[in-house]
Amino acid sequence: MKRFLSATLLSLSLVSLPALAAENVSVEALAAQMSSGKAPLIIDVRTEDDFLAGRIPGARLIPHTEMSNYVDSLSAYKDEPILLYCRTGNRAGQAAAVLEDAGFTKIQVLEGSFPGWESAGQKVQK
Repeated sequence: MKRFLSATLLSLSLVSLPALAAENVSVEALAAQMSSGKAPLIIDVRTEDDFLAGRIPGARLIPHTEMSNYVDSLSAYKDEPILLYCRTGNRAGQAAAVLEDAGFTKIQVLEGSFPGWESAGQKVQK
Protein backbone atom coordinates (compact mmCIF):
# COMPACT_ATOMS: atom_id res chain seq x y z
CA MET A 1 0.00 0.00 0.00
CA LYS A 2 2.89 2.37 0.80
CA ARG A 3 4.36 1.81 -2.66
CA PHE A 4 1.02 2.53 -4.27
CA LEU A 5 0.61 5.76 -2.33
CA SER A 6 4.18 6.83 -3.08
CA ALA A 7 3.74 6.09 -6.78
CA THR A 8 0.43 7.95 -6.83
CA LEU A 9 1.91 10.99 -5.10
CA LEU A 10 4.89 11.00 -7.46
CA SER A 11 2.59 10.79 -10.48
CA LEU A 12 0.44 13.64 -9.22
CA SER A 13 3.48 15.82 -8.52
CA LEU A 14 4.82 15.23 -12.03
CA VAL A 15 1.46 16.12 -13.56
CA SER A 16 1.39 19.40 -11.65
CA LEU A 17 4.77 20.51 -12.97
CA PRO A 18 4.55 23.08 -15.75
CA ALA A 19 5.47 21.62 -19.12
CA LEU A 20 7.80 23.92 -20.99
CA ALA A 21 7.35 24.13 -24.70
CA ALA A 22 10.76 25.73 -25.13
CA GLU A 23 12.76 24.18 -27.94
CA ASN A 24 16.36 23.19 -27.34
CA VAL A 25 18.72 24.66 -29.94
CA SER A 26 22.26 23.38 -30.48
CA VAL A 27 25.30 25.64 -30.51
CA GLU A 28 25.88 24.68 -34.12
CA ALA A 29 22.34 25.61 -35.16
CA LEU A 30 22.56 29.00 -33.42
CA ALA A 31 25.97 29.72 -34.96
CA ALA A 32 24.57 28.87 -38.41
CA GLN A 33 21.57 31.15 -37.87
CA MET A 34 23.86 33.96 -36.74
CA SER A 35 26.18 33.61 -39.73
CA SER A 36 23.22 33.62 -42.13
CA GLY A 37 21.80 36.78 -40.55
CA LYS A 38 18.70 34.95 -39.29
CA ALA A 39 19.48 34.79 -35.57
CA PRO A 40 16.68 34.94 -33.04
CA LEU A 41 16.61 37.55 -30.30
CA ILE A 42 19.32 36.22 -27.97
CA ILE A 43 18.88 36.90 -24.27
CA ASP A 44 21.50 36.21 -21.61
CA VAL A 45 19.66 35.59 -18.35
CA ARG A 46 22.77 35.48 -16.14
CA THR A 47 23.95 38.27 -13.85
CA GLU A 48 25.41 41.52 -15.15
CA ASP A 49 28.89 40.49 -13.95
CA ASP A 50 28.65 37.21 -15.89
CA PHE A 51 27.39 39.07 -18.96
CA LEU A 52 30.24 41.58 -18.87
CA ALA A 53 32.82 38.81 -18.43
CA GLY A 54 31.78 37.24 -21.74
CA ARG A 55 28.65 36.68 -23.79
CA ILE A 56 27.35 35.47 -27.12
CA PRO A 57 27.79 38.31 -29.64
CA GLY A 58 24.64 40.38 -29.95
CA ALA A 59 23.05 39.00 -26.80
CA ARG A 60 20.87 41.25 -24.69
CA LEU A 61 21.08 41.08 -20.89
CA ILE A 62 17.88 40.41 -18.95
CA PRO A 63 18.64 38.58 -15.68
CA HIS A 64 16.17 35.76 -15.08
CA THR A 65 15.00 37.40 -11.85
CA GLU A 66 13.88 40.45 -13.85
CA MET A 67 12.29 38.70 -16.84
CA SER A 68 8.71 39.42 -15.73
CA ASN A 69 9.56 43.14 -15.74
CA TYR A 70 10.47 42.94 -19.46
CA VAL A 71 7.45 41.05 -20.80
CA ASP A 72 5.79 44.24 -22.10
CA SER A 73 8.96 45.57 -23.74
CA LEU A 74 9.46 42.22 -25.50
CA SER A 75 5.88 42.06 -26.80
CA ALA A 76 7.00 42.68 -30.40
CA TYR A 77 8.71 39.27 -30.19
CA LYS A 78 5.66 37.39 -28.87
CA ASP A 79 5.53 35.18 -31.99
CA GLU A 80 9.21 35.47 -32.96
CA PRO A 81 12.05 33.18 -31.87
CA ILE A 82 13.70 34.18 -28.60
CA LEU A 83 16.74 32.18 -27.50
CA LEU A 84 17.69 32.16 -23.82
CA TYR A 85 20.91 31.00 -22.21
CA CYS A 86 22.65 31.04 -18.84
CA ARG A 87 25.43 28.94 -17.32
CA THR A 88 23.66 25.63 -16.63
CA GLY A 89 20.23 25.92 -18.24
CA ASN A 90 18.36 26.30 -14.96
CA ARG A 91 17.89 30.08 -15.09
CA ALA A 92 17.10 29.92 -18.81
CA GLY A 93 14.36 27.41 -18.02
CA GLN A 94 12.92 29.70 -15.36
CA ALA A 95 12.97 32.66 -17.76
CA ALA A 96 11.38 30.51 -20.48
CA ALA A 97 8.52 29.65 -18.12
CA VAL A 98 7.90 33.35 -17.45
CA LEU A 99 7.77 34.15 -21.16
CA GLU A 100 5.62 31.13 -22.02
CA ASP A 101 3.18 32.01 -19.24
CA ALA A 102 2.96 35.49 -20.80
CA GLY A 103 1.98 33.99 -24.18
CA PHE A 104 5.31 33.95 -26.03
CA THR A 105 5.19 31.10 -28.53
CA LYS A 106 8.72 30.49 -29.88
CA ILE A 107 10.99 30.27 -26.85
CA GLN A 108 14.28 28.46 -27.32
CA VAL A 109 16.98 27.41 -24.85
CA LEU A 110 20.60 26.95 -25.89
CA GLU A 111 21.83 23.38 -25.37
CA GLY A 112 24.94 23.42 -23.20
CA SER A 113 24.25 27.06 -22.32
CA PHE A 114 27.15 29.51 -22.35
CA PRO A 115 29.82 26.92 -21.41
CA GLY A 116 28.71 24.86 -24.43
CA TRP A 117 29.07 27.92 -26.66
CA GLU A 118 32.59 28.57 -25.35
CA SER A 119 33.73 24.95 -25.49
CA ALA A 120 32.58 24.73 -29.12
CA GLY A 121 35.08 27.50 -29.90
CA GLN A 122 32.44 30.05 -30.84
CA LYS A 123 33.15 33.76 -30.68
CA VAL A 124 32.67 35.43 -27.29
CA GLN A 125 32.05 39.15 -26.92
CA LYS A 126 33.50 41.01 -23.92
